[in-house]
Amino acid sequence: MTNMIVCPLCHKPLQGSAGSLQCQACRWTYLPEGHGYTEFVIKSDLHDLESTTDDHVKRQEDSGAVRLDEEYILPFIRREPVNRVLDVGCGVGRTVSRLLAEGVDAYGIDLPCLARFWQERGLSPKRFFISDAVRLPFPDGYFDSVISLGVIEHIGTLGGEFTMMEDFHRLRQKYADELLRVTRQGGRILVTCPNKRFPVDPQHTVKDVHSPQNLTTQLRDAIYQRTHLNIHRIWGKYHLLSYSETRQLFCGPDSMNEFTPLPVRGYFALDMFKSGWLRPFGRLAGIWINNMPGRFLTTWVNPYMIAQIRKR
Repeated sequence: MTNMIVCPLCHKPLQGSAGSLQCQACRWTYLPEGHGYTEFVIKSDLHDLESTTDDHVKRQEDSGAVRLDEEYILPFIRREPVNRVLDVGCGVGRTVSRLLAEGVDAYGIDLPCLARFWQERGLSPKRFFISDAVRLPFPDGYFDSVISLGVIEHIGTLGGEFTMMEDFHRLRQKYADELLRVTRQGGRILVTCPNKRFPVDPQHTVKDVHSPQNLTTQLRDAIYQRTHLNIHRIWGKYHLLSYSETRQLFCGPDSMNEFTPLPVRGYFALDMFKSGWLRPFGRLAGIWINNMPGRFLTTWVNPYMIAQIRKR
């Protein structure tokens, strides 16, 4: 394992000793934590994050989540010859496990709170690692493809939720740079999150424990409690990203990387339309999302930002 693992701080090789991995360059030691998965987390506050719950885990493993793997992730991976894939923010490991079943050399990283779910499912410590998404423990150019679904909007936020830190842009740039670093030349990165330019967030609630208690937030929360619609502004500082903001992170002015908006068909489950008074709108929304012309993908009428970045 030490051949494919490097120090997330200096990217130098690690040496194994008495069950630990040690960096001879910067002197850090990395240990298997309580559930047996090697921990590469540098910032101790990440241990306090609970990025998932038992209910959320059940949703990750329901038929809708399985559909996402079968109808979107696997076709994306199969589109080109691929040997090795990394899932950044792999959750309970569902997608990595599915890729392994396909014969793909797949790996996953996530926060400390996910380790107990990996252990419960008998997932291999040689495939899953506890790591910060802005400091990855893998060599340069190691992966043919990197996928990171619904992660980027939580980078640079307080507690990994919605309220943004002062240096959020710097942290998001580090995240983009790390995904690019571990991707081989010519390889692909798949990044997704709800589209900031679409005025309704179909995935997140309105408030977290750090949210300001102002009239706007209270009004938005009142609407959300009655309708489950998170209506938000589409400009300024907000935790979601638009296509243009994502492009700037991965394809700066001096970059040769290619940025391609991808169709939403097969990705979006339309859960917000499956109950209550919104149900009649579900069919119309599905027709639009599944048949959206390419020229509209980067506009305000697309609810999801799905982008492929090819490293050049």
